[in-house]
Amino acid sequence: MYGVMILRFFLFLISFVFISSISPSYATEQPPENLVNIRLISEKGNIKAEESLDIGIEKVIAPHWHTYWKNPGDSGLPLRITWDLPEGFEMSEIRWPVPMRIPYEPLVNFGYEGRVLLLQTLKAPENIAEGPITIKGDIEVLVCKVECIPEYGSFELVLNADHSVEEDNSAYFDAAREFMPQDLGLDVSFYEQDDQFHVLFAGSENVLAGLKDKELELYFEEWGTVINNEPQTVKNENGILVSKKRGERDFSEFGNSLKGVLAFEGDDGRVGYSFKAQHKPVGSSDVSQSGESDSQQAVAKNVQNVTIFTALIFALLGGLILNLMPCVFPVLSLKALSLVKISEKHPEQAIKHGLAYTVGVILSFVSIAGGLMALKAGGATIGWGFQLQNPLMVGGLAYLLFVIGLNLAGFFEFSNKFGNTGQSLAAKQGLSGSFFTGVLATLVATPCTAPFMAGAIGYALVQPAYVGLTVFAALGFGLALPYLALSVFPAFQKLLPKPGAWMDVFKQLLSFPMFGAALWLVWVLGIQTGADGMVSILIGMVLISFAIWMLKHKPKDTFWRNFVFVFVLIAFFGSFLVMPKIIKPNEMTDASHVFGETYNPEKLSAVLSHDDPVFVEMTAAWCITCKINHRVAINVDSTKELFAKENVRFLIGDWTNEDPKITKFLESYGRNGVPLYVFYGARDPATGERPEAVVLPQVLTPSIVKSYILGSQ
Repeated sequence: MYGVMILRFFLFLISFVFISSISPSYATEQPPENLVNIRLISEKGNIKAEESLDIGIEKVIAPHWHTYWKNPGDSGLPLRITWDLPEGFEMSEIRWPVPMRIPYEPLVNFGYEGRVLLLQTLKAPENIAEGPITIKGDIEVLVCKVECIPEYGSFELVLNADHSVEEDNSAYFDAAREFMPQDLGLDVSFYEQDDQFHVLFAGSENVLAGLKDKELELYFEEWGTVINNEPQTVKNENGILVSKKRGERDFSEFGNSLKGVLAFEGDDGRVGYSFKAQHKPVGSSDVSQSGESDSQQAVAKNVQNVTIFTALIFALLGGLILNLMPCVFPVLSLKALSLVKISEKHPEQAIKHGLAYTVGVILSFVSIAGGLMALKAGGATIGWGFQLQNPLMVGGLAYLLFVIGLNLAGFFEFSNKFGNTGQSLAAKQGLSGSFFTGVLATLVATPCTAPFMAGAIGYALVQPAYVGLTVFAALGFGLALPYLALSVFPAFQKLLPKPGAWMDVFKQLLSFPMFGAALWLVWVLGIQTGADGMVSILIGMVLISFAIWMLKHKPKDTFWRNFVFVFVLIAFFGSFLVMPKIIKPNEMTDASHVFGETYNPEKLSAVLSHDDPVFVEMTAAWCITCKINHRVAINVDSTKELFAKENVRFLIGDWTNEDPKITKFLESYGRNGVPLYVFYGARDPATGERPEAVVLPQVLTPSIVKSYILGSQ
């Protein structure tokens, strides 16, 4: 990776030693015959307060010699200038003319020959002194032919002097601006695939037409993007796609954007356009239009094969299966427990409670889905379960489950919930309890993804709002259906055991899954925000427990009762005051992911450029289905040995906190939530082609993983 940098330094060091040996005083004085004659000039001789004025660094380079662009290519150094400006004055970055390729086998450099004018803009402050204004600059420039020689000099320019009143270099500067790259006005993106660096120019057909059939040259401001002496290919498909062998640098060093210049020889001389390319990982929709692999295009189209009928069926089945998930089953058991009492003495009320619970579930699903659709329409890159990427939501849900656990354990009682089964159960408060239990069931269900859900959700989120919300309503109806069936059909109620003392014991038993769920959310919060956030929420739980304990021991005396009540309020609100400590996301990742490599688009592109098979897991700490799959089917000895034997590269993407790159990957496979498992088979030794990528089921076993790796699926 550092080979080019070392080569540059080596050439510079040899040149410096050579020139120093023949001219010891060179660092303080320029030689009599400079290879580069430099002067500072201004567009006009005067500058006023708060005015901007273009300043030029003119280089007149000796014949057969050259200097360098801001990215010098495979060797060399760009011109550097250190300004000494009067107080309050500011100087912009250098604006570089369109460069040219300067081959020197096996290297290719970028730079200039002949006369060149670099431009910078000087900005004057609000107040400037009367009389001449002097600006100074120390300039270093490397000039090369076969050998390279560094030249140095101190230069100055005087503005607002008497003799400069009539000076006007506007024509010279206007001519120099003609050699500056102009804005291209196209949508430009870049990505890496199959060891190639691809740049796609798309947009106005008129602009694109002017670029076709030209000998295009790409110059990137960042070195190491491509191998400069390798040939490039140009395809006129969905725009103009320029491809070249990628360089040694890791793409993560470039960030999400990359600046450069697109140049060619026009009818009236050299033409250059500046551009800023946005990174489009392989698998995004933009890349699919411009050269994405056929396998990923096929998988991304899967959602298009789902109809509204199949989406509704999938949603209903997925909702039914959610009831068996460890995050939902305790809540369903809780409602079944209450139904035992209701159905015995007030069977007519059972239907009302079933309907209230169903309405709570469906409205909650539709509300969360509506918020998700609105945020996505506004440009947010989020997916199903997005609310649990917010540490405050995770903390609030942990509080709620903890309080419910305390109630079930008998630490305190909610009125009109499990006791007092008479007329109060027919009252509004009883039905409200069922409604909000449905809301709770939805909240704790969102971390889980059941089979059939992924296809239904992926379909819903790319449809018009009324269609998408209908699918989510079906998902909620599936979740509520078991309890609704028990409430409506007396025959099902007969399957329930008779009321008795066992109910209190069973109720207390259910507190432990609630405490376990709360503890799991605290662990999730620790991954999201670090130890400080986790400790803050634990302090909040202690304060809540203290507040409830004080309410249970209220004195009879009015004064002391009010005194205790004040402390209860302080403890209760104190639990929420500590929550701002958990807002800031943490850079930590789930420590359980010791098996595998961290996913990012650049890493995926790099491993896919080789021949080995690749397995990608998209997970999140708050996704219970993900954690179970990982523990029982992936992070086990049999799967590890299988991956090692088959040379499978294993990448893990952690979606615990919001990550737009992972969201885009999920969307490219028609998904909007985790888990997602994608397997890329090894390349065919004969053709060099990979088979189509395949998506694994959402519930895994070691045998399922093995069948896909060995190609029996």
